[in-house]
Parts: sequence; structure tokens; C-alpha cells
Amino acid sequence: MCVNPKKQIYIVLVFLLFSVGLAAGGVGVYLKSLPSPIEAYDFQGCTVELYAKWTNEPYIEMTEIDTEVFKNGLQNIRVFPLEMRNPPDGVSGGRLHQFCVRFSDGSSLDVGVQHDYLILGEKWYRCDAETAKPLYWLEQAYNTQYSAQYAAPASEEN
Repeated sequence: MCVNPKKQIYIVLVFLLFSVGLAAGGVGVYLKSLPSPIEAYDFQGCTVELYAKWTNEPYIEMTEIDTEVFKNGLQNIRVFPLEMRNPPDGVSGGRLHQFCVRFSDGSSLDVGVQHDYLILGEKWYRCDAETAKPLYWLEQAYNTQYSAQYAAPASEEN
């Protein structure tokens, strides 16, 4: 029995597409089963500070209520669990919103969000930009509220 060569090609193509789809689905299930990198940290009893735009040093400690908003916002970010040591090439999409988390044991961690990236210390993770918006808004609210109070001193010319 002879099979038409066109039918053979179609059968092979369908088999290849099915195999690729199955492999992609398996990788997706595996990645979703990995824990979020945020789960590696215990944010109980921490304090959170915002970084000054002009000095890159922590300048204002957030209130207890806003610290809870920060922790809840951080826990709700959907993060792709594979880390990158350096910022990916061509990262753009707005300015970096940066916080300094001080844990009760005396250690600290820099946390930042920039569009669709979450930065934990030196590690960059791809994240869903929509789920990171509460951290943008929180940082923006503090910067607006305290911009006049913590503005960089103007240079005096004599």
C-alpha cells in the first residue's frame, strides 16, 4: 500500500506541531510549579524606606499602614521565577521605583520595579507589569507628598 507523499508530509507536520505544543505545555506547567522568588523572604516585622531620586539613598521610612500595602502589593506580583543576574539588554519602560526593606534581623534588601521587571537585590525577574502597579503608585504617592520637604537643596549663587 502506497501513501501519497503529500499525506506523509501532512502527517509528519501534524505530529511535529502536536509534539511542540505538548512540550510547551509541559514547560509552562513546570514553570508555574516553581515558587515565587518573593517567598524566599520573610517580610514580617520589616520596615520599608523609599530611595531619593537625586541621592540614591534611603530617605523616608514609610508608615506602618503603607508598609502593609507594600507587603501585600509585593506578595501579589506575578513573577516569572527564573532569575537574571544583570538587567536584560534593552530594558526600558519607565523609571525605576526603588525601596529598601530592612528586616528585623538587621539585614536589608533593595526591591525595585521597572515596568515588567522586579528587582530583588541583584537579581532581576520578569513580572506582570499590571500586578506591580500598586508599588508604582505607593512610591509615586510618597514622592509627591514629600517632594517639597526632601527636595535637593538649591545651589546658592553669591
